[in-house]
Amino acid sequence: RLFEAMGEDITYFCRCDECRTSLFRGENWFHKPDTNYDLCTKCFYKLPEEDRKIYANIKEPSNLGKQRDEYILELKQYFGRCDACRKGVFVGPDWYHKNGQLFDLCATHWETLGETQRSEYSNVSNSNVLGHLKAQYILPDEDMQFSERDSIMCAFDVEGTLMPEAWLALQQKTGIEGLKRTTAHEPDYDKLMKYRIDLLREHNVKIHDMLEVVKDLKPLPGAREFLEWLKPLVPRILLLTDTFEEYAMPMFEQLGYPSVFCNSLDVDEEGFIVGHRLRLKDQKRKAVESFQRLNFRVIAVGDSFNDISMMKAAEHGILIYPSERVKNAHPEFPVAKDHFDLRVKIGRLLSANKQIMPRPLADPPLLSATLASRTMWLVCCNVASFLAPEPWLAVQKKFGIEELKVTTAQESDYAKLMALRASALRSHGKKLWEIVDVMNDLSVLPGATDFLEWLKPIVPRTFMITDGFEEYALPIFDKLGHPMVFCNFVEADDQGYMNRLIIRLKDQKLKTVQELQRLNFRIIAIGSSFNDVQMLKAAEKGILYRPSDAVKKEHPDIPTVANHDELKAKILEIVGSKVEPASKRAKTA
Repeated sequence: RLFEAMGEDITYFCRCDECRTSLFRGENWFHKPDTNYDLCTKCFYKLPEEDRKIYANIKEPSNLGKQRDEYILELKQYFGRCDACRKGVFVGPDWYHKNGQLFDLCATHWETLGETQRSEYSNVSNSNVLGHLKAQYILPDEDMQFSERDSIMCAFDVEGTLMPEAWLALQQKTGIEGLKRTTAHEPDYDKLMKYRIDLLREHNVKIHDMLEVVKDLKPLPGAREFLEWLKPLVPRILLLTDTFEEYAMPMFEQLGYPSVFCNSLDVDEEGFIVGHRLRLKDQKRKAVESFQRLNFRVIAVGDSFNDISMMKAAEHGILIYPSERVKNAHPEFPVAKDHFDLRVKIGRLLSANKQIMPRPLADPPLLSATLASRTMWLVCCNVASFLAPEPWLAVQKKFGIEELKVTTAQESDYAKLMALRASALRSHGKKLWEIVDVMNDLSVLPGATDFLEWLKPIVPRTFMITDGFEEYALPIFDKLGHPMVFCNFVEADDQGYMNRLIIRLKDQKLKTVQELQRLNFRIIAIGSSFNDVQMLKAAEKGILYRPSDAVKKEHPDIPTVANHDELKAKILEIVGSKVEPASKRAKTA
């Protein structure tokens, strides 16, 4: 019965207002009528018995009563164009449909109509408003499918947002007045860097002087605590910075090594900085657009002119500590006065229980456009069997269900495999909450945490991607201390049995590699199973980690490693790097 309802256009969804667990119809969703307050089973049963009486268990859409439409989650992507200006419109407040006709307006042009004419239109708050014409507005399957309204990523600038400005710190140490100039004063970053490089040579300042200054920098007050608060709520945190890897590694270490996109310096034999290499022009905006194509809504935070393009591209942009010049030039963005205020602003976005509407997607550039210019390495890896146990084998061991021994190491058709699992669980009377309990108790594999710690200074950009579902992924990623989670979702039927897999993005592993290549990264991909092969073959370097004999036999062209030591050696061989000396590490004490 898994996927039998996939022909439906909508399901119903929200998050627990206490722990942020995804809630779909079934035994795990309790709703407080006439409010937007919802709880999972665990949080519900923490309430006093008297307080629980008012809540409704949401097993059927009708249990939501008059609030039913507020919790609709579209499983297909609907799209129209304003017939006045040709602007693309999505389900939400910007789309008005003329009842019974293939004629649509954006909110701006609808508002120009007279009152009588406006009454002929309906706001497309959900796809049912389109009536019998609904099928005319469905985007084809090969386009983005928004199957989870709350897939959010947070992107942050670093200097001036989370860390002090490194160049201002160098100025304070050296007394060079010209180093007070930053991106808040000079929006042209190439021009600014050429100016800085000339100043450094003039005053005999070398790269090791810069590194010594940066090693002593501490995060801005409240920044590290803010990231720790955010990580369990939005387990996809990305640093987008125009700073340079050659001196900035201690800053990334101070912030707990979220995934970092940055630039590179050219340093001569004497240690003078002689040039800078931007990995990608306007990289912050393009990174936001890439992750939007990967089905994420982006909240972008920055402080300067060079952050504005990413903030405009994102679904939500927030300024923190901006100069008066930046603030006056861009009054459209809310301003956080400190990291506690930033917590409040992002918290309100996350807790609103309202869909963050996606912006129209930017067209992807051709992959061949960056083929010759990719420079920095980035790691993409699967989770199950590499960093954490195969979850379904743990369920099999717990309940003794023979059919669950089959994994992606033996079966390459993931939809077929999930249907088999759903059928097996139902026949043995095992409900979804029992599966989730098993997965919550899983620990990471021996050596996994040590490997990730080793990897951080070598390749400080790691994306972990699993085709497993959120209830498996989040506890594992918490134990790994990693802030970047790409996963899928499952739903229970009204009896509590697993009956639907919600794919966040079809072929997400392959598409993630391709989007990162568009951002000028060279990819090292690590996987173990058939469902990793596309990713491994698309990457510049693919590595199979302890694959099954079936996988190894079918793909003899992909290099294989048997343990973490062999994997470390292979990565060092690829990137041509050695472990960073302790003398270059940040002072964290």
